[in-house]
Amino acid sequence: MNKFLKYNYHILTYILLYSSSIIAFFLGESVSLGPKNDLLYTLKQVEIFDKNFLYSFFNYDTIEYPNRLSPIYITILLIFKKLFYSLEFARFVLLHILILSQIYFYKCLKTIFLKKFSLDKKILFFLSCVIFISPSFRANVIWVESSMMGLLFFLIGLYYFLKNLKKLKLKNIYLNILFIAIASYIRPSYCLFAIYFFYYYFVFYRNQISIYRIALVNCILAFPAFYYVFILDIYFIQFGTEASLLDVNYFNKIAIISSIITFHLFPFLYFKNFFLKKFNDKKLLIFISILVSTLLIYFFNYDLYWGGGGLFLHLSNFLGNNNYLFYFLIPIFIFFFLNVIKINFSNNIVVLLILFLLTPQYQIFHKYYDPLVFILFLTIVDFDLTRKFFTKKKFIFSVYFIFLSHYLISFINSYYIKF
Repeated sequence: MNKFLKYNYHILTYILLYSSSIIAFFLGESVSLGPKNDLLYTLKQVEIFDKNFLYSFFNYDTIEYPNRLSPIYITILLIFKKLFYSLEFARFVLLHILILSQIYFYKCLKTIFLKKFSLDKKILFFLSCVIFISPSFRANVIWVESSMMGLLFFLIGLYYFLKNLKKLKLKNIYLNILFIAIASYIRPSYCLFAIYFFYYYFVFYRNQISIYRIALVNCILAFPAFYYVFILDIYFIQFGTEASLLDVNYFNKIAIISSIITFHLFPFLYFKNFFLKKFNDKKLLIFISILVSTLLIYFFNYDLYWGGGGLFLHLSNFLGNNNYLFYFLIPIFIFFFLNVIKINFSNNIVVLLILFLLTPQYQIFHKYYDPLVFILFLTIVDFDLTRKFFTKKKFIFSVYFIFLSHYLISFINSYYIKF
């Protein structure tokens, strides 16, 4: 039995977690409650599209039950509903399409680390299965939320980008651009990553490829969205509650988003030991962290009444009915980010800036960054990981521990307040 488990632990893990997703589907699991409610609301738009598709599509900002979801996403739901005649069956089919994200996450990991560290494929497959425990991933694939639909195409585009790092092929560049564009049409926030990929091609490959052609392809794929929003003036992203509308207070955003990202990256903190290793050599980073944190705290004015804000802000208010604990932790969050940027400034700062721009509205929820942050820090963020991270059980199991903790916290959170 021990020998069987040793050689098949990755397959058994997949079967167990996949089965749990299927059981969760039939039980109607919605750990954060939001995805289920969002789908029920979105289906009202699907019905409107069904009655008069062309009018609804080209007057999307004037129809009943407005929201900031992509009309392409609404169209996909309508197509699947018509194809399978039953919403439940359509959801079941889409569930199996969306969980392909795990396969593409594994392919990304394999592309980067398999030969680099001479790893066993089983380790990488086992690590990729962790997203099945992600509360956002589970709830959003069960209730076919647009973020996980966008994530699937983002991962496919990311996979073709990573293949270029091994051997540059024009085909892979165009496939990367195409799938990132599809992800962006389903979940508009993913369009920000097109900036990173274009930046990377420009900096590292401009002497090997026609950067003008790459720019032209990006513009052609972006033009329908530009025409739809700015020429036809169908500005659907302005809709929502007062708290979900656009907000430019980046003092709030930097503080909260950095806390959310840090929470998701505890296994990396554990591995890198940023806060203890060579602490005396990082006095400048400590000074900058305190200086930046002072500004963030001074201008911080996030109202928890609207929900969101992240675990640490809610914990601070739960324990002391104030933000003081959260303020105390902000320099630690900033110190962590400065260390990440220091590893590979030109690459990492672009990705981190995108993460801070990813949430343009006032409300900032954990679910917006789960499991995306974990995926990015194992792929395009240079974290200077070594073979030890993948081969030492304590690091791999710390990843599972954090995701499981997040799942349990989200379950409790659904009965308290949404962070």
